[in-house]
Amino acid sequence: MRTMTIKELFDVGVSFESSVGEGTRSERDRIPKNYSRINLPDEMILNISEINKEINFLISGEIWCPDYQLNATVLKKFTELNSKFNISVISMARGKKFLAPLLGLEDPKWPIITVLDKDFNILGIFNERPKPVRAFSNFDDIKLDYYKGKYLLDAAYEFLEMINKAK
Repeated sequence: MRTMTIKELFDVGVSFESSVGEGTRSERDRIPKNYSRINLPDEMILNISEINKEINFLISGEIWCPDYQLNATVLKKFTELNSKFNISVISMARGKKFLAPLLGLEDPKWPIITVLDKDFNILGIFNERPKPVRAFSNFDDIKLDYYKGKYLLDAAYEFLEMINKAK
């Protein structure tokens, strides 16, 4: 069976904008709506903008997925705050075939977002939803709030925690 390295997967991926462009009008329309709901504290904005390290985000996901629409949009915001941050998006199929085994994920949920340093060493893995959302025993209890973007800041803090592991 053919394998791929994380760098090879990153290199064959597409930009966030290209991945969004593959969606239906309704799916594409959710991105600016979600983006407008990302209200990062000033301190976080400053922190992100001052990180002087190349960070790569390898995302395995697709535009039709609400979790992708929400959480990948947070990373789009990060790349606008810091030009040393890069996004590459691969399909869920490629993620299932190549990325999940590389990461040792037996039952992955999408999107899988792998935070990488400049040398493509893994700094952290974000799987589907932010930790506070996954901690709820019954997702239905918070589903509406989640889809309205009330947990976008949690995703941002989780990504920043991974980024801060870079040397």
